Amino acid sequence: MILTIDCGTTNSRVYLVNLKGEILLSKSRKAGVKDTAIRGSNAFLKKELKTLTEEVLYEAGLSKSQIRLVISSGMITSELGLIELPHLFAPVSMEDLAGSITRVDGEESFDSELPLYLIRGIKNPYHPERNDLAELARLDFMRGEETQVAGLLQLYGSGIPTTVINLSSHTKCIPIDRRDRILGSVTTLSGQVFEALMKETFIGKSVVPTESASGLPESVSPLAKPEESSPFDPVIADLAYEIVREAGLLRGFVMPRFMDVLLRTTWQQRRKFVEAALAVDDLRALGLFPKFDFPYGERIFLVGPRARCEIFEYYLKEKMRIPATIRSISDPMEISMLAVQGALYLAKKRVLL
Repeated sequence: MILTIDCGTTNSRVYLVNLKGEILLSKSRKAGVKDTAIRGSNAFLKKELKTLTEEVLYEAGLSKSQIRLVISSGMITSELGLIELPHLFAPVSMEDLAGSITRVDGEESFDSELPLYLIRGIKNPYHPERNDLAELARLDFMRGEETQVAGLLQLYGSGIPTTVINLSSHTKCIPIDRRDRILGSVTTLSGQVFEALMKETFIGKSVVPTESASGLPESVSPLAKPEESSPFDPVIADLAYEIVREAGLLRGFVMPRFMDVLLRTTWQQRRKFVEAALAVDDLRALGLFPKFDFPYGERIFLVGPRARCEIFEYYLKEKMRIPATIRSISDPMEISMLAVQGALYLAKKRVLL
């Protein structure tokens, strides 16, 4: 049996999988690298990861000696994780990724009884010895997405020039060439900006359900996921595209307030406008690909919530007109499988399995 760990900013999840990559059991815990930043030590993170893996093993009726390896990637390899591992310079092949897998033992691990292996992240090429701010515009890196890419290539076919657009707390655009090399990335902060906008500005009030005349909430809870309550609206998408392109994202952010106070609109329309406005700005980052000599490829995978994928697909087809096959991966289990399959593929390539 194998354990794979998804250690994020706020939460961590452990998957128990077999050699076929089938998920047999998973459990999550509210512990992540944010706790290290707050506490100034990774001791809490280590303790919680150990407890979480022990809970998984107990529920599965397994002992630690029955685990062939534990493998993880992402923020766990950062300065806030267990041990900071330097990024690899792009372009990076699957062989490069597998070859860089690092075993962690002793005090650096969260459990000395488990064989822990970590997958490194990737950074765009630059000249660190120069410390030249002129290179700033080209800088970027990833931790975790490279493993998702490895899984995606295994599940959906390799040897095809591809762009992966990961829509999570960050939007990260990743080009892959015909040799399955990750050429770099372009990242924006749109997911976190959306959360901050909802929680810390008056715009948030305009994009959640309001009380109807009867005093009952409008159809869904304020905590409902947007993809569960708000269908794609091309009219709103077109409006957001025109306004953001003409006047900028910051003016675009004010529009839902005007839509709320001055027009008769629903909270779903106003929320869709915010999501669309952020997508318009994200596409400016994707537009850097030619400048960085990144190809768009023959296919584009959108990985993230269905609502965001729908907006991106519409803009890619109708506005950017990129001649590529576009596919969305939105099911949470399917997204989880990308990292699991990627970790197992790289472990096998390293002959750890």
